[in-house]
Amino acid sequence: MAVKAALVFVAAAVLLAYYCDQPVPEGIAEPRMYAKAQGMVFRISANLARIGEYLGVGTEPQNLRSVMEAIVKVGLMLKGSSYREGLKVTDTMFDGVKVRVYEPVSAAQSSSKVPGLVYFHGGGWVILNVDTHDPLTAHVAKQLGTVVVSVDYRLAPEHVFPAAFDDSVAATKFFLQNAEKYNVDRTRIGISGDSAGGNLAAAVTLVLAKEKGLPKLKTQALINPILQAINFETPSYIAHGHLNTLTKDKIVSFWLWYLNNDLSFKKVFEANNHTGVQIKKSQYAGYVDPKMVDVTTVKKENIKFPEIPNIATILDPRFAPLMADDADLKGLPPTYVMTCEYDVLRDDGVMYARRLEKARVEVNHDHYEHGFHAFLNSFDDYELAGIAMQNYLAYLKKIL
Repeated sequence: MAVKAALVFVAAAVLLAYYCDQPVPEGIAEPRMYAKAQGMVFRISANLARIGEYLGVGTEPQNLRSVMEAIVKVGLMLKGSSYREGLKVTDTMFDGVKVRVYEPVSAAQSSSKVPGLVYFHGGGWVILNVDTHDPLTAHVAKQLGTVVVSVDYRLAPEHVFPAAFDDSVAATKFFLQNAEKYNVDRTRIGISGDSAGGNLAAAVTLVLAKEKGLPKLKTQALINPILQAINFETPSYIAHGHLNTLTKDKIVSFWLWYLNNDLSFKKVFEANNHTGVQIKKSQYAGYVDPKMVDVTTVKKENIKFPEIPNIATILDPRFAPLMADDADLKGLPPTYVMTCEYDVLRDDGVMYARRLEKARVEVNHDHYEHGFHAFLNSFDDYELAGIAMQNYLAYLKKIL
């Protein structure tokens, strides 16, 4: 049975390679990297995951996780471990949450305390982990001489919201409270993350801004963040929702796995029929579409939602940070936002940056017209991603 399943998977992979060879948008820089190294791999993985579930081999999210992590593992084996030189890397627990701590040798030997950074990996709250992001977090720690804490939060759908958020808050608070153990200045700690990790970084920042008795975060640095689940027809969803690197179809699946693990509502979400008239005319719709001028202010407790499990959560800023009210944005730390033109999530980051600026938060927004989702992970292979990494590091070095 195992051999038969393996042969089916190999045959499926060959067919999918042909099927998934999608034309590359003209504006993409280094199209070979986009098409072969990331876009096709992700789409093939997504389809293999569905085929596996159909054959009775695990669930779609479990299979997607296994395939993606296996691919990354092979890449890391080929890469070697030299990128970790000069670092002490420790897997440990922060208040019951798994984390990986990167301590530059220079930081441990420094006579003065160094900055710190808490990092949350991407992957739609469903896939990837601290291992898949190991080269990125190690690079940040080495280049900045900063202690980096990479959080291995619990994944959906086995652990739906607020599990990942709770883990992220707990690990961040623990680091803020125990920074001296790592020779870190607790007043110089920032928070960062990519994609779903950007969501968690923004959500944690919103909550800790109101927390008393803790040092304030120095910055939040959000990389291609996913920030809202009420409008899947923004211009970037319409223009780029078909791209292999991250499709609208997969984004909606990720949101549902994180929300309630019920994909029976997928078509409803994709058609924007999961909110109702009240929300579509409310201030929440205005948070997503700044051009809306005729909005009605409504209270969450008065909204009538469709019959969808946990649907009211889509207006919770801990789940979707773009839903934070204007008053909650005031007083947030200086913020860095990275967005890419060829990314279904482009508008999420752009809208959040604009709202923060309107709330008089200091914002540094880097937009890459030829970039695509998750390209930063290829910072050492892809020229534009390398430039983006340099700019990201330059911001952190300055702010921390």
